[in-house]
Amino acid sequence: MSKSPLIVLGLVVAVVAGKYIYSAVNKPTDKSQIQQALADAIKASKEGRPGSVVDKLSDSFQVNGSQPGMTQIAKYVRENHPDIVVKDTDPVIHDDQAEITSDVDLTINLLGSPRSFTFKDVVLVFKKEAGTDWVFFPTTRWHLSATRIREQDLPSMN
Repeated sequence: MSKSPLIVLGLVVAVVAGKYIYSAVNKPTDKSQIQQALADAIKASKEGRPGSVVDKLSDSFQVNGSQPGMTQIAKYVRENHPDIVVKDTDPVIHDDQAEITSDVDLTINLLGSPRSFTFKDVVLVFKKEAGTDWVFFPTTRWHLSATRIREQDLPSMN
């Protein structure tokens, strides 16, 4: 039997074991994972991709007294790439759920002119979900699952 397959198999086992040990020792904290999930959602807004903060805020949008449909908002995000700033990114973590309560500044382009709005006391809700890393290493990930805004805290978009 040739030694080449055994050497290759040994290297594969060493790499997989090294990855497992590295992952166990350098596991990111829940706080850093939540902040990364928030950054990813903000980036998705700027790139016009689904899963953005604006997607989650859209449930509360009202423009001129009417609420646009999800397809209208998704189209708007894809085409206009709104700028979002979450002022406080420190999460409060409770088991498999976390919340960030913060003012959120949203800058959008309305008919060629930029307009800024501040949403007061926005609650960004994150959930922890199980996943895998490198196909079979169990891991956890956080994702933005909802955004809550009290009606009295919505800015006027007239």
